Amino acid sequence: MIPRIIKDLFKIKKLDISLGIFLGLMLLSLLGSIIYPVDPTSVVGPPERPPSSAYPLGTDNRGRDVLAQLIGGIKNSLYIGVIAALISLGIGVIIGAISGYKGGLTDSSLMLMTDVVLVLPSILIMMLIAAYLKERNPIFVSIIIGVTSWPWVARAVRAQMMSLKAREFVYMSRIAGLRDIKIIIEDLLPNMASYIFMAFVLLMSGAMIAEAGLSMIGLGVTKGISLGIILYWAQLFESVRRGLWWWFVPPGACLVALASSLLLMSTALDEYFSPRLKGG
Repeated sequence: MIPRIIKDLFKIKKLDISLGIFLGLMLLSLLGSIIYPVDPTSVVGPPERPPSSAYPLGTDNRGRDVLAQLIGGIKNSLYIGVIAALISLGIGVIIGAISGYKGGLTDSSLMLMTDVVLVLPSILIMMLIAAYLKERNPIFVSIIIGVTSWPWVARAVRAQMMSLKAREFVYMSRIAGLRDIKIIIEDLLPNMASYIFMAFVLLMSGAMIAEAGLSMIGLGVTKGISLGIILYWAQLFESVRRGLWWWFVPPGACLVALASSLLLMSTALDEYFSPRLKGG
């Protein structure tokens, strides 16, 4: 069954393209520092040099290698995206599953909390939290993004859970005396696996964009480097006006490529797993 699904998935051109882009950038981040072992934070040459054989993507205003920064930036942006997505997904799935399965007062209480977080502007919350943290490493930024991005996942999982819990196999599990937590984990959540994975892909894309947004206003990581931080420094020193294209174009293109590939991947998976879209 699973090998057949994988085989069918790889017949979808959208998925092939999105996976190719995403995996290519991921391999660059993982193997790039081995192939090109240059410290992204060290001064390696004269400042603001255009691309050359010595500096494939030129240098920034301090003489740091832009290619080395790009490799490290992709790696940290992916790291932030994965951690933030896992945090958001964990909170959203737990709250949505309990709320949808239990119903009643539990459902009302959890959805009230979800609505409160949902109506608050998440970017403002992220800004306030980030502003109070003088030193922000990638894990802190991941947590900030993760704890503010889960409400829509909780609502979606709740809706799926309310639909699934009325199925016959759930009644059979109840008759067999299985505990609610066991029914949720063993019977219901596996039936939502494809949807949960699609939610993870969307959360990861959103987290990388959110990190770039925080970085562009000076509230991103202060320890380490990311695509957003590269763009922040490029913006701060007016690289666009001064024509230093090698400083802002590569990180911007990589960020767009990562986010777009994940969105395209989610669309392809949605088309495969949704009978309505397949029929259309």
